[in-house]
Amino acid sequence: MIEKQSKNVLEGVDALVDMLEHYENIEEKRKKIKEKEDEGDRMVHEIFSELNKTFITPIDREDICKLTSSLDDILDNLEAVSERLVLYKIKKPPKYMLEFAKTLHKTSHSVHEAIALLRNFKDATQIKNFCKEVNTLENEGDTLLRKAMAELFNGKDAVEIIKIKELYDDMESAIDRCEDVADVIGDILVKYT
Repeated sequence: MIEKQSKNVLEGVDALVDMLEHYENIEEKRKKIKEKEDEGDRMVHEIFSELNKTFITPIDREDICKLTSSLDDILDNLEAVSERLVLYKIKKPPKYMLEFAKTLHKTSHSVHEAIALLRNFKDATQIKNFCKEVNTLENEGDTLLRKAMAELFNGKDAVEIIKIKELYDDMESAIDRCEDVADVIGDILVKYT
């Protein structure tokens, strides 16, 4: 179930990358991202419901809850970005948005690969490598945020600065949530390998 949830996150990230690369029909594209976020919420409820009915779980309940919630947080940030792009009437994606989205895409892909390998713990080294990659990409996201903010604050239009800052913050937060997932996976590896 968590693998399916992770795949849904990837599909949401893909939809956001598409929205930013082909910035047209953004209201329709925002709806697609919202559908992924709604699907993610439904999956969270299913996982928690199943967890409440299951006596023995493959990994600790607490870790399942953390993984599920952290994956859901990624989608929440994506949905916030897509909604703000529409609500703020952004005519063209801000300069660094696509770079953030591509970093998020790589990060969420590594998260998904690590989650897929958790099923049997046979390749702990590979799982750790994916988690390390997420950490590296999260650091790149931090650097990108600092660079983007420095350039943004050189602008003159205060309202525009506030709008773009919120978009950048949400993108960087989505990348941070990927690192949260990788941290939980790392904790699981310590317990089971």
